[in-house]
Formats: sequence, C-alpha cells, structure tokens
Amino acid sequence: MIFLMCKGYRILGHRLRTQFGEVDLAAWKGGVLVIVEVKARSTYDAGAYAVTPMAQQRIARAAQVLAGRWRLNAAPIRFDLVVVGSGLLPRHERAAWFDERSRS
Repeated sequence: MIFLMCKGYRILGHRLRTQFGEVDLAAWKGGVLVIVEVKARSTYDAGAYAVTPMAQQRIARAAQVLAGRWRLNAAPIRFDLVVVGSGLLPRHERAAWFDERSRS
C-alpha cells in the first residue's frame, strides 16, 4: 500500500469483500477508481498470467459493487496489477486489463 501511496494514490480500502469476491486494493487517483490486484510471484510474467479472464470478470463485478457502495458509479474504473516477490521490486502495471462494463 505504501508503494502506491508514494505514487499519489489515496487508498480507499484493502481486502474488500463483496458477494462476488475480494478486491485486494481500491484506490483513488485523478478522478479514477483504481482496483488493484496484487500477486506475489517469482516473476512478473507469472503474476500477470495468474490473473485469468475469469478472475478479471470476478474482480470487475466486485469493482462495480464497490463503486456503488462509495457512490462512485459515474467514475471511471481502471484495473491495475502489482506483482511483488522475493528478490523483485514491486512492479505496477496501470490498466493491466480492460472491462467493457467499467467504461464511462
């Protein structure tokens, strides 16, 4: 979390539960609700491949619930990925995937 806070993100919550599953981190930056999936893997590619299309859909549904909960329905939603691991510096990929329902 501190990694993203140093980059100017305001953390709204972590390990947020919805009926569709858990969101690792939710943050706000520049008028955008940023949903962050965090993966601990030995390589960046392993972390990126761990977020399957099914996981992306689940996270997108959970993001919509959170946006409603915080009355941010009109805000754009971006899905980011942070990969951390032994011997790796955290790697943050903005807009790691796209979900059509999250467009505004």
